[in-house]
Amino acid sequence: MLEVIWKLYPARRAMFMPYRVWLVPGFLILAIVMASASIGCFRRRIWSWWLAVVIFLINGLSEAGQILSAISSRVISEVYFGVAYALSPVIKRMPPPNLM
Repeated sequence: MLEVIWKLYPARRAMFMPYRVWLVPGFLILAIVMASASIGCFRRRIWSWWLAVVIFLINGLSEAGQILSAISSRVISEVYFGVAYALSPVIKRMPPPNLM
């Protein structure tokens, strides 16, 4: 069943196979954290809002690390400022979270 997925990214398979013992527990923990954040956000709990922020922050930092290892700093800065420019109207209009 997973062979279809591995055919999409054969290089990832070679990268993950040495860590296969840790993959199932790691992804299980990730699924629990993501489900907790989702359920908490639907119930409007402040802790889940912060959990979601931390999840996105960690994801963004890991993506930034992958970008840094792959391309030059000039391209990174262009992407960063392009995204910041594109999101600036959205961020300015976002209401603060309802803490009550």
